Amino acid sequence: MSAIGQLLKLPQYARNLARLRQVLAVMGRHGFGHWLVRAGLDKYASPTTRGLALAESEDTALEELTWELRVRSCCEELGPTFVKLGQVAATRPDIIPMSLIFELRKLQDNVAPFDFADVRQIVEAELGNTLEALYSDFTEKPIAAASIGQVHRATLLDGRAVVVKVQRPGLDNAIRTDLELLAMMARLIEERVPEAVAFRPVDAIDQFARGLKRETDFLGELDNIERFRRNFADEPRLHLPITHPELSARRVLTMEFIDGFKVNNLDKLAEHGVSGEAIAKAGVEIILRSIFEHGFFHADPHPGNFFILPDGRIALIDFGMMGSVDRDTIDDLLSFLVALLLSDTEMLVTQFIDLGLVDDSVNVRAMQGEIAEIMARYNGRTLAQLDIGVFIAEVFEAVVRYHVRLPVELILIGKSISTVEGIAQEIYPAFNPLEELRPHLVELYARRMLDPKTHTRKLYRVLHDYAGLLRVLPGEIRGVLRRVKAGELTLNIRDPDAERQAVRHERSVNRALISAYGITAWVLFTVTLPHALEATSWRSPMLWYAVMLAIQGLVSFIMVLLSLGRSREL
Repeated sequence: MSAIGQLLKLPQYARNLARLRQVLAVMGRHGFGHWLVRAGLDKYASPTTRGLALAESEDTALEELTWELRVRSCCEELGPTFVKLGQVAATRPDIIPMSLIFELRKLQDNVAPFDFADVRQIVEAELGNTLEALYSDFTEKPIAAASIGQVHRATLLDGRAVVVKVQRPGLDNAIRTDLELLAMMARLIEERVPEAVAFRPVDAIDQFARGLKRETDFLGELDNIERFRRNFADEPRLHLPITHPELSARRVLTMEFIDGFKVNNLDKLAEHGVSGEAIAKAGVEIILRSIFEHGFFHADPHPGNFFILPDGRIALIDFGMMGSVDRDTIDDLLSFLVALLLSDTEMLVTQFIDLGLVDDSVNVRAMQGEIAEIMARYNGRTLAQLDIGVFIAEVFEAVVRYHVRLPVELILIGKSISTVEGIAQEIYPAFNPLEELRPHLVELYARRMLDPKTHTRKLYRVLHDYAGLLRVLPGEIRGVLRRVKAGELTLNIRDPDAERQAVRHERSVNRALISAYGITAWVLFTVTLPHALEATSWRSPMLWYAVMLAIQGLVSFIMVLLSLGRSREL
């Protein structure tokens, strides 16, 4: 069944078609009708939307807006799934142009709240009791509303202040429809728009769908908080909200109310006597430790997720989007970032090769030269002028131009580091990113490289692989010898040069045979021609036989001449 057929199958045909037409209408209104035509989607749009595809080139209002701004406007107008898609896309400089990434980072997740009656119905259905039996107080007006859900203040029966995160009603069905629609559109675009294949739309949507499903499961977020708490049990500068599993479910999450203020509220920092320098350094160190010590980090550390408590501790919230990397990947990524911050282009490119990101088609020397030029430009600036987020983004963009596919983990880590660095500079303008990042990264790098456990683990894995090979090798050898004796094993050796030579030889033989046939036909023609000319009737068999021999000889010579012309060799 075709992609469109899958999307529009019963019983959800009407709902899917209505949503598809809504998406197509918004895209057409924002000047992307020509993409709909190329992907073959215009025939499913309303007549008005089809007209937009033809009229958009004459729309002067659209010409005044950048295409990046129009993409962001589309996402905002189409709702939660597309807002999240834009936010995720903003973390992928390997497949999205930097100009679009900077625009998508402006996406606002603030949407109108939903009715309190829906809040009550969802909480009571998920937790299996009335709201009054679960909480002593529950404010009807939310303190925040976003695309996935909204947050309400509440009080537990024992008097503790909490917040309750409640998922939007009907979100599952809306996301399911939108994800099916996006998957279908991605397949059509990949099939019918050749220049879009390089961006791997099908893979990108598949990864996005898996991430969004995790983010809409609030029990997963609860587990993320507890895992992060265990990792930083020894960190006195960090506070994580206390969770309440007994009052949490897939669509409801109850946790401690953080009585603090946003990290970039400079007036509050001064009012409570909290040092911006201490917060900036602690925040950077916590993020680096989460990445390179624990391999589990906050993938969306914007200022709205960093709070400061009155006693100066940092409180992190919103653990829906997390990044995770294994130990081997940590070592590889740490080497990459150390090379980046030490401006060691040779080490950087070597790391690309070791990670298997560079194939034979990449001009390694040219790529290394371009990265070195970027590093030289930034090394010439004072520390106060250095924006490490832009620096990393420029290196990523240069690498992608050489068709090097960066690991998603590396991109998320780069985003986390650059975002935290930006927050640090906002609250402490004298913050020197290289001065702070270099010692931490080099220390972590040295610690991991000199850690006996790291090398013991790698040695154990190598020995384990060899031990497994030694166990199975005798049996495999016996099997091969048995097949050789039985005559079941054949050896195929493929030599491209020999194959080409064989093809040329075969063509030469074919031309020789055709030439021989043509010559034979002409000889027979000359022999039979006198007898044919003696015939008194045009119906004479001898006459027709002579004519057929002449035609066959002529066709044979034409075929030989055409073959020689194509191959330009005898």
